[in-house]
Formats: sequence, C-alpha cells, structure tokens
Amino acid sequence: MSKFFPKTAVVQLAASALLVAFGTGAMAADTKAMQTGPTAAAVAAQNVPQQLKMLSRQNTVLLLVDQQIGLYTGVRDIPVAELKHNVVALAKAAKVLGIPVVLTATMPDGLWGPIIPELVAALPGVPVISRTVINAWDDPKVRAAIEKTGRKQILVAGVSLEVCAAFPALSAKAAGYDARVVLDASGTFNEAKRVSGLQRLTLAGVPVTDYATAGVELLADNADPKAHDVYDALDIPFATLVWQLKNTPQSKNQ
Repeated sequence: MSKFFPKTAVVQLAASALLVAFGTGAMAADTKAMQTGPTAAAVAAQNVPQQLKMLSRQNTVLLLVDQQIGLYTGVRDIPVAELKHNVVALAKAAKVLGIPVVLTATMPDGLWGPIIPELVAALPGVPVISRTVINAWDDPKVRAAIEKTGRKQILVAGVSLEVCAAFPALSAKAAGYDARVVLDASGTFNEAKRVSGLQRLTLAGVPVTDYATAGVELLADNADPKAHDVYDALDIPFATLVWQLKNTPQSKNQ
C-alpha cells in the first residue's frame, strides 16, 4: 500500500463512494416514482372493468328502443302502468341532468304503432328515429346519434327486453361502449323471454340496473342543486311517501 494512501484512507474512500452511489440511486428512484406515480394511477383507473365504473352524467347517453303502444299490449313481466311510469321517469330525470336521449321505434306508422304518448310528452324536441332493422345498433341513424354525443356509457331500455334492449346493448359493448340495461324500464312477453334475456346479458358482462338506481347514480350527490328536481322526476314511491310524511302538518295536540 502506498504511503500516500494508507489502508484506512482507502477503506474510508470506498465507503464514501458507496454511500454517494446509494444515495444517488435512491434519489433517482424517488424521482422516477414521483414522475411515474400519477401515470401509473391513471393507467390503473383505465383498467377498471366497465361494470365496476359508476355512471357519469358527463359520459352517459340514454337509448330508448321501441317503447311503442303495440308492443306494450303484449308486456306480461311487469304491469304496463309501472313500465310506463318507470321509463317516463327515467327520461325526465335524464332531461333534468342534461343527459342526451336517443329515441327510436320500429316503423312507428306501421305494425307496432307510435311511441307511448307519455314518453313523447316527457321528451319535447327529441326526434323519433324510425327504422326497420331489429337491432337498433345496426341502424346508421341511431348509431350516428349516439356517436354524436361523444359519450361512452349507454343506458338502454326497450320493449322487448331480450331483443330491443339486449341486442343494441350487446352490440354496443362489442364496439367498446359501456352498455347497461334498465330492467324495469324494459318489458317482455313471458317469463322465458325475461330469463333468457337476463342470462344472455349476464354472460356477456352487460350490467342490469333499475330506473331509480340509474337516476340516483347519475345524480351522485344529494347536495347537488338539481337533486330535488331529479327525485321529483324519478317519483320513487317510497321517497314520495317519506316526503309526504315529513311535510304533513302535525296536530298541536300531538
């Protein structure tokens, strides 16, 4: 060992070099983590399965298919009055929340008749897209109306459930959209059709929801200034009862 570099000095120098290298590496790792952290989080968010994502009023479009008088006469899995109430309430809530609605019917001047008048009244200014193809997604005008919104979450309600609601939902999912079917705003003609439709949607990974859940999911916050109008539009039976009880004048003797 050179007299200019005693053994102890060499050891100290090596130790210092290791500390510097370790410290630099740690700092680099921390810097890299800081740079890549948000990106990794964003990637993770993008990888969340569609069925686990909440509906967003900024990213949802409502597709109403074949809500026609002639088809309503054959509905047996839900009372017709209830079906009308639910689909109209959903349409009204969508209007309050600024969610675009695409309304389509199969030859409304022909076999199945016009859209139920209650729904037309709830959606003034919304055109009815007439078509002949069974699957609404296969109609270029319907698909163009959806694409024009720029939205990727599609709520579908149709009569019948297993055809008019399920077919476009399945096709939309295949095209990369997050499609969901509103069960109690759709109807069908017997139990076998209902079961087979639900099974097909489930196996395909298309979530099924109900009109009121979809409405409050899109609302998201009861402190929202639009909350009262949304609940008024949804006209949920138990919520209406609670409101009535709350606002019933109490007797002074009580």
